[in-house]
Amino acid sequence: MRHTPITAPGAAATAVASLLVGLAAVATAPPADAGVSTPGPISSVVATPGPAAGQITFTWAASGASTTGFVVETGLTTFKVGDPVLPDHGRRPTYFTFPANRRSVTLSAAQVASAGAGTSSANHLYYRFKAVNQTASGTAVRSWPYLQNVAVKPATPAATGTALRVATFNVHTATAASGVRPWTTRVSGIARTILSRKPGVVTLQELGIGRADGSTQPSTLGTLTQARSLVDTLAAQGGGRYQLVRSTRFVAPGTPEAIQGARILYDTSRYRLVSSCPERSDSLPLSNNSWSSSCTIPLPTLTGDDAWSRRRASFAVLADRTTGRQFYVVSAHLDQRHSTVYATERTYERLRATQVRAVLARIDQLNTGRLPVVLSGDLNTYQNNQGGYDAHDTLVSAGYYDTAAAVTQVNPRFTTMNHFSCTLTVPGTGWGSRLDVVAVKGVSGAARWENVMATTDCARPSDHNMVVADIRLP
Repeated sequence: MRHTPITAPGAAATAVASLLVGLAAVATAPPADAGVSTPGPISSVVATPGPAAGQITFTWAASGASTTGFVVETGLTTFKVGDPVLPDHGRRPTYFTFPANRRSVTLSAAQVASAGAGTSSANHLYYRFKAVNQTASGTAVRSWPYLQNVAVKPATPAATGTALRVATFNVHTATAASGVRPWTTRVSGIARTILSRKPGVVTLQELGIGRADGSTQPSTLGTLTQARSLVDTLAAQGGGRYQLVRSTRFVAPGTPEAIQGARILYDTSRYRLVSSCPERSDSLPLSNNSWSSSCTIPLPTLTGDDAWSRRRASFAVLADRTTGRQFYVVSAHLDQRHSTVYATERTYERLRATQVRAVLARIDQLNTGRLPVVLSGDLNTYQNNQGGYDAHDTLVSAGYYDTAAAVTQVNPRFTTMNHFSCTLTVPGTGWGSRLDVVAVKGVSGAARWENVMATTDCARPSDHNMVVADIRLP
């Protein structure tokens, strides 16, 4: 737990220091110790982003009777307010204490970051507010009964540089599954969604080399693959300028490996491929059996996992045809497993973080020119996961900026995974889960971020929404 006082002069500072001494008791105290008056009523509590980047301002109304100070407890996940299902404290609990005479306080960017919601993280804070009466006889607490949440004021992005619109899209495998419309009926919607936003680069997940018709039979010569069918459909809709960096297998036919669906699509009229990413490892004519491990990164697995669990990220260096500015693009799809058992969930979270570190290590090794990096994809984890957000935390700690912290955010409170539901709603927690992330390094902020969706759509082309971000390469 973190205890962060608000600086106050003179007697107020003394009161805050005294309040801190009993803060552990505040966290666990019953409504009132015997002989100690319960603090007076609290009539409102509001938190708003700002006024400056990274800051949050709390404003409240309270009588102040029998009150020696106020406490805001924050967490990165939802936590208990009379709910036996939730834990008593959120992940990374942090306490901010305020003097009894204050009714509005602005947390600095450093203080907000200490709670886990720095400007580059795009994290928000869940919080609850308490009035405290701490005396020599004991401590009494009055809690505002609502769990609330607040975003952070975004940082101003760069106004100059080479504009780049990047998207990430988990398009869902073509392999036939009960309750899922065939890929052949969904691919046109995937293409329309991509073309509707005109991205320069799209990182794709679950765009595999299996048959487009969903059959589990081998994809033989002349059989259209899922990857090629998307390119063909884009061309048929006027998007012939879009091409895949790689469209063939990442391993030899018959080699055990998980879905080889982490792909990179780019607009060839605006960008050119700089890195060498050959489609085949031999000189034979290109076919459905062609393979190459070029421009891929094997992701770690757990001890005991079989070879079919192995995934790969893909990468490429692209250059803007007008400015010549080069940058790395990485598409990643992390391990999908979750568990309701906390210890097991922690194991999966640590694995996803290990997979991110493997990608970062390889890109750092290759990126000797320190080019900007766009790393995006399906992290398969989210902020309100009680078991952790390790993969995302690893990215932020490594200097990556989550573009969901953009100045303009469209549909940020909806989950980026839609489960093919006809109607989407804002979760009861107030924030959707961002499994799909566009993160950048060497780039200053983002102007716009969009979770591309309609609230009602019974013909969604994928179980994930496309996510789009506008950035500027320095």
